[in-house]
Amino acid sequence: MVEAYRRRWEVERFFRLLKTGLGLETFQVRGLARIRKVVAVLLGLAVFLWEVERLGDPFKGFLLQLGGKLGLPSERDGPYLLLRGLVRLLNYEVTQELLKQAKGGRGRSFG
Repeated sequence: MVEAYRRRWEVERFFRLLKTGLGLETFQVRGLARIRKVVAVLLGLAVFLWEVERLGDPFKGFLLQLGGKLGLPSERDGPYLLLRGLVRLLNYEVTQELLKQAKGGRGRSFG
């Protein structure tokens, strides 16, 4: 019974991450194909964050630091902190690429 409740709690946490953390319910798209694309991308991102949290490799610590983890014993390492760290990492990468382009260097085009 306890194991079933624990599994259900994990499912609840996962869908809360999808809805609240990734904003699944805020997307306004029309058409089944577009809805499927949004859901597929967000599900992929949610599974990625879930696996990083579960596996606990060095990348997890890196994302947690970027996400604002202070190292306090009372802090919780959750997917929201990982998401914030991932967003900061991606923002950094895009900024570096744009700066490279502005200096006349070769880089990918984001337009």
